[in-house]
Amino acid sequence: MFDDLLALLGSARFWLDAAILTAIVRFVWTVVQKLSERLLFALSLRTRTIEVTFDAHPDVPSEIEALRYLFIRYGNDTYLKELASDQERHHGRLRNIVRKVEVSDLPDGGKRIKLRLKVHKRLGTQFKLFVDVAGDPAAVARYLNSHPNVYEVESSPRPGNRSRVFFLVRDFPTITTVDGFENNMIWPV
Repeated sequence: MFDDLLALLGSARFWLDAAILTAIVRFVWTVVQKLSERLLFALSLRTRTIEVTFDAHPDVPSEIEALRYLFIRYGNDTYLKELASDQERHHGRLRNIVRKVEVSDLPDGGKRIKLRLKVHKRLGTQFKLFVDVAGDPAAVARYLNSHPNVYEVESSPRPGNRSRVFFLVRDFPTITTVDGFENNMIWPV
């Protein structure tokens, strides 16, 4: 029996099967570990979702292709650099994720702008609205500047005949990043 076991251990088929089994187990373990890390991170994140709405004028320029917002990060640069714990620094890492904004029509022809934003319960959330523009952004900048709650309208050229026009909303406070950018901020409540 001992000779049979030695013969089995010495066979190439045994080692091939063992290598394949080890690879499969390692892959499954890695996937389970990553999923559990994401779940634990999501549970520790401590965010709440708020809905932000405001109205826009009806005469929307045809150059506007899409209205979106940039989720920049949880927290502000100064706090994250000087006072935050390791977990808060991880939560507050730079994201710069583009998110959708819902636009619906109002009875008077205007537009209702609605966005869902996750606000960190301890750090708050930095964000900035923008529109993607095909063609000349000057008409879009004039349109945005005509809104009383919009300011700091800035165009950023993109490849081709496109631009991205960023703007701030007066309904929310602003903060300045270490790079000198102005962003809207929703502080925790």
